[in-house]
Amino acid sequence: MSISNPENVKPTISFASITFSNQNTLALEDDEIVVFVGPNNAGKSAALRELQAAVGSNGSHQVIKNTTLRRKGTQKEFLEYLEKHAQRTGDVGSHSYGGIGYNIHNTHLHYFDDDANRHLIAGFFCTRLATELRIASSSAAPSIALYHQPPSHPIHSLLMDDKLAAKMSNLFLHAFGEDLTVFRAGGGNFPLYVGKKPELLPGEDELSRSFVERLQASSVPLDQQGDGMRSFVSVLLFALVADHHSIQFLDEPEAFLHPPQARLIGEFIAKERRAKSQLFIATHSTDILDGLIAGGANKVRIVRIQRDGSNNRVRELSKEKTAAVAKDTLAQYSGVFNGIFYQHVIICESDADCLFYSSLLNTKCISGDRRADVLFIHASGKHRMAQLAETLRELDVPVSVIADIDLLREQNTFKELFEKLGGDWALVEKQFRTIKTSVEERRPPLNSEQIKSLVAKQLEGAGGVGEFPKKVESGIKAIFKMVSPWDDVKRAGRSALPPGQAIARFDELVKACSHVGLWIVPVGELEGFCRSIEGGHGPGFVAKVLEERILETDPELQDARDFVSGIWGRARPV
Repeated sequence: MSISNPENVKPTISFASITFSNQNTLALEDDEIVVFVGPNNAGKSAALRELQAAVGSNGSHQVIKNTTLRRKGTQKEFLEYLEKHAQRTGDVGSHSYGGIGYNIHNTHLHYFDDDANRHLIAGFFCTRLATELRIASSSAAPSIALYHQPPSHPIHSLLMDDKLAAKMSNLFLHAFGEDLTVFRAGGGNFPLYVGKKPELLPGEDELSRSFVERLQASSVPLDQQGDGMRSFVSVLLFALVADHHSIQFLDEPEAFLHPPQARLIGEFIAKERRAKSQLFIATHSTDILDGLIAGGANKVRIVRIQRDGSNNRVRELSKEKTAAVAKDTLAQYSGVFNGIFYQHVIICESDADCLFYSSLLNTKCISGDRRADVLFIHASGKHRMAQLAETLRELDVPVSVIADIDLLREQNTFKELFEKLGGDWALVEKQFRTIKTSVEERRPPLNSEQIKSLVAKQLEGAGGVGEFPKKVESGIKAIFKMVSPWDDVKRAGRSALPPGQAIARFDELVKACSHVGLWIVPVGELEGFCRSIEGGHGPGFVAKVLEERILETDPELQDARDFVSGIWGRARPV
């Protein structure tokens, strides 16, 4: 389908839609950043290669089954653009138009109108930076006759565009604290230099001997720097220099980079890319993802690919959800986006819970010799569990949730979590109400006057200017553990429920919850699994367990092993 181009702007080709092997289809706009994420060997890099091939000729592949391309402009406008912007070589009637990534013979221009076969002109419209080329792509550019020969390397564009060269240097300075300078006096090649760029003195230019000597004294060739710097520059050159590509493919931009530089390169890519283009990225890095979202959240689309036999399942996180997570500091701190690179995610209430349950899961008696491909993340309490679960499930990440038994204290919190995990509230509402009523009718919560009276009684006899009595302190703390009848249930678990109907309904509820991946701690809370550990709670308790007990064989931890084994039995990939 051709779309008229009355403004005579650059002709473009872009993807209107992509259909994956599981028949899911994505509709795309011209300037979006599509980020492929997922576990290893899911098909992310393969998707980039197959999409690049589809620009040249449409066909069915392993991950990508079909594509629809959108063309803007006409063959005439394509020729006009090349005449104005490309380097023309050859004789009249048999000449070529050249630039970075392309060399198009004048007799091949008609392929622009050919929807089935564009492979001879595809290099003008799309480019891919593969991981294996990451280091070499920032090496010195070969010498050419600038303005007379087609540029073959992004550094050639820096030589011909001072503003672009200054922009590149500023971005590099922000990341590494050093200038990035094109060395113009290289003779047979044009390398990049890293270091303090000297100021030009009156009468000097960058080819003056005096300037060249000062530059060589203050800087060193990029080729002699570490792989991180070289990879960073390669990605910048790829994303920022060539302005004719309407489709770009970038595989693992985080390669060789430390996390701070990975986040920066993601932000730079999103903010500074020169052309209005579609950018497809395959990554294993949440730092890249965080940077992309920070630089252009309204344009970022996160697509998770997961292999399912011969099919590749895909699921997209909505732009609205991406933006919501980007603005939620606690959600980001929880590491929710890390989960998209794992086979399974288990959400807990706290860091201590994550450490305890993950340590048990990775014992040989539960997960075997191979470490489980599972990420534990904490929600900083119960009220955020539903949000994290919903975000991960939207991306087709299998999720389990471990919650203390007092989750059942608040109906709205429990109901929302159960439903976000795919549960039907009508199936458990009766059981929930029976349990809640039984607990709260047995002993109503203490009111303010009762608490005040109990505290006052503890304070009798305490006075003076000496140290506050430890016994009185403990007594007051014990009062606040008795405020709600649910405090008893949390300390003792299932055994603290009223006997009879409440116990039966609790067992039914726990079974229904396990079917959707919600696991309620049967002993009430983490500390209930090893009551002989004294004086510890949360991180202190877990530290003592890990230091003093053998997780695989300690008799008191048998209930904990059984609990985690039950979770892994349902979560383990088949």
